[in-house]
Amino acid sequence: MKTLMRFGCSRLSMLMALAILCMFIPVAAFALPIVFGVTTTALNPGGASDINQALKIFFNEPVIENIVHDSELLQIFQEDNNVKQDETTGGRYIETAQYFQLPGGVGARAENEYIPVPDGPVIQNSRVNLKKVQGVLEMTGDVMRRVKGDMGAYLNWAERALPDLVKRVDHEIDRMLLGYGNGAIAKIAAAIANPLPVDRNFGITGAFPVFLNFLEGMRIVASLNANGSPIRNAGAGQSRQITSIDPAASPNTVTLDSAAPAAWANGDFLFPGDDAGVSTQDAGGVDREVEGLLGMVDDGSILATFQNLARATYKLWQSIMVDSTVAPYNSVLSEDLIVFADDEVYIKGGGKADCVITSRSGARSFWKSVKGDRVINDPRAYTGGKGALTILLGDRDVVFKAPRKCPYNYTFLLQMDTFKRWTLGGWQWDDTTGAIWNRVTDATGRKDAYYAVGNLYMQLGCLAPRKNARINGLVAA
Repeated sequence: MKTLMRFGCSRLSMLMALAILCMFIPVAAFALPIVFGVTTTALNPGGASDINQALKIFFNEPVIENIVHDSELLQIFQEDNNVKQDETTGGRYIETAQYFQLPGGVGARAENEYIPVPDGPVIQNSRVNLKKVQGVLEMTGDVMRRVKGDMGAYLNWAERALPDLVKRVDHEIDRMLLGYGNGAIAKIAAAIANPLPVDRNFGITGAFPVFLNFLEGMRIVASLNANGSPIRNAGAGQSRQITSIDPAASPNTVTLDSAAPAAWANGDFLFPGDDAGVSTQDAGGVDREVEGLLGMVDDGSILATFQNLARATYKLWQSIMVDSTVAPYNSVLSEDLIVFADDEVYIKGGGKADCVITSRSGARSFWKSVKGDRVINDPRAYTGGKGALTILLGDRDVVFKAPRKCPYNYTFLLQMDTFKRWTLGGWQWDDTTGAIWNRVTDATGRKDAYYAVGNLYMQLGCLAPRKNARINGLVAA
């Protein structure tokens, strides 16, 4: 009897009893938390661990909205109704047909003479490749577990992380939209030191101020060549992080987190990049970055081949260049200079500008040139200062835009309907694996941390560069 009681209290007897119960109790009963737990997945709406879908829903739209509204130039190209926009399916590239010579034959003839002989048109296909701008967020496992607890915790975390990400993306997009696609942000100006001496915005001689292309916290790499090939000190350790920028005391230097690699040299081009990748051209010479104004509005002096066509071959692929250094303009952006540039682009290219892109310095210069025309009718009440700037060019009232990163050496007269913006959706978090969060790994193994990466596919192009002008050689006001 005692032996039987000992067996009844043993673990073996309990397991046998449980097995017998399994034969009679419905499977659904095993969901009872006392016996078994249920794994809540992302496909169980409202579940405690439904964080992947929640983060995707709450994080998708705010990012692209903030990018558009905070990025000065992207807002112009996205929200201006005259700018043509195409939503592409994301093929290898986009081709557009360009007329460089009109077809037909026209002439004056006498009675019974031969009619004019028609010539064929000259048509070339320009090629546009979409570019990918990426942003990455990363959090430790402890933070992830806390934000998974409730939506309020997630929102608190996002309020801190989202603005930082948007700021970084905006900086890169605004810089790209002023450059010419190759990714260069400056050049090393003298012997290697820390702080590092830099000059020439986008690697272009005479383009300033250079500090606007840098951001504290960003990483940079160096190359002897403007195409970024080869990268100096390639591999682990090829990049340095910028820890400090002081535009007031030292506008032409940036402080690095450590001494620059020994391979870096005076005259090297600098690019955004880290130890794993760079924003230069790829091995085939194709830009990784979005095309910008210095590439689209150019005569070939900066970008010889635009959208796969050589500018030297096709005159209509060359924008109108206006030299401000000659008299009577003397490198100052004035009302007279802008009127002259508008006349040049209309006479030589048939363009009619409806937007002026200039620097804050250029806006000040223009304001100084016109403020003397103001008449004070009632001196008892007067408000000083500078408001929104416009200029009347024939039948058009043209508005000025002064993005922060625009070099003070240049001003652009743009006919906005000649530009085009290609996109593949908006900002999208990569959820290929079923979730936007992926575990961080390195050569040693998996870490208790998670990262999310988002992609923005877009490209800008110009279908009629000859209808746009660039004023060169301006000096700071």
